[in-house]
Amino acid sequence: MLVAAVVAFAACSGGPSLTTGTDPVPAASSVVSTPPAMASGHNCANPSPSVATNRGLEVRGTMRGGSEVWALFDGVDVLRTGAAITTYWRIAGNGALQITLVGSDDRIQRVPGVRPGVPPYEWSQPGEPWRSVISFPQPGCWRIYVQRGEADGEVWIRAS
Repeated sequence: MLVAAVVAFAACSGGPSLTTGTDPVPAASSVVSTPPAMASGHNCANPSPSVATNRGLEVRGTMRGGSEVWALFDGVDVLRTGAAITTYWRIAGNGALQITLVGSDDRIQRVPGVRPGVPPYEWSQPGEPWRSVISFPQPGCWRIYVQRGEADGEVWIRAS
């Protein structure tokens, strides 16, 4: 049974909000609330700093409290919709890493299969190494919310 969603969209810069409901992405997990807002200074108009490297697109996100979270989208220099992109993470915290994608239209998607992992090459950023596979279902602005225990952060990107 689908639960009606109460949606309050407050422009991408403030972050989308979904107070209750089910995930609008087919075959994705149920989500009951949007990840909490953060004061990282990044948003759709001002995405997280990124640089295309010989290994892929490296993005520096912000953790609550000011430390950094790093994402390396392996083998790509532009994020394209529909492609399964192996993504390596460096993040502090305790426990398993959870990743949630939040789109500018309130689309919410949990990223399954996140596990510890290092790339098959040297990538030295601070934090513990993790691996995921991310696919952006539509073009536009995406907030990638990450959480490990009490530590949380975000990365803001654009997919085309």
